[in-house]
Amino acid sequence: MKKLLVMCALLIAVPAIAQDYYGLQEYGLRKNTTRVELYGGMVLPQDNWEPHGNKLGTTGWTAGIGFTRNIVPFFGVGLDANYAQLGDGEKDAAKSYYRTGIATGLVTGRFSFFPSQATRLYIPFGAGIGHTFARKKNSDGSHLTTDGTDLAQMLGLGLEFDIDETIIFGVEGRYYLIEAADEFKDAFGKSRYHHFLVMLKLGCRF
Repeated sequence: MKKLLVMCALLIAVPAIAQDYYGLQEYGLRKNTTRVELYGGMVLPQDNWEPHGNKLGTTGWTAGIGFTRNIVPFFGVGLDANYAQLGDGEKDAAKSYYRTGIATGLVTGRFSFFPSQATRLYIPFGAGIGHTFARKKNSDGSHLTTDGTDLAQMLGLGLEFDIDETIIFGVEGRYYLIEAADEFKDAFGKSRYHHFLVMLKLGCRF
């Protein structure tokens, strides 16, 4: 009987010792933690990127980096830097075309749903500055650049997964609204420009 009790005690103790030694994986979001995310994907310019019949750009690529600090598990604040390069616009009769880019720097916030789970929905949003340039490239090799910096705003929706305790993978869509600076508005006649981003991201939290 004593041998049976000893064996039972050992069987109970071994998992407990192993748990203390190896530790349990901790998924989900926790307060007072920081994450760094790299992301990239496509930029989809909308119709207002065609002022006066001049297409300033088509579907292109985007890349960026974000930092987020979780104040509480379901809400965090951070900083985000993004660059979107539109595809070259269509050539006109003189074989000239536009090459356009948008760089943004935002203060961001994020609401997360199901923060204690390994799979989460979240809503990112932010406001800051946006620098837009449109470079008209002429057939003779010369070019003329119009640029300006003004207010930028962002709202999105994302889905992310915990790969392990530190690595996060996800997909995210964003809507950007860029206010046109006077130089840009005077050149192309529109005061606001908007585009969508569709991206994959990889993050690390600590």
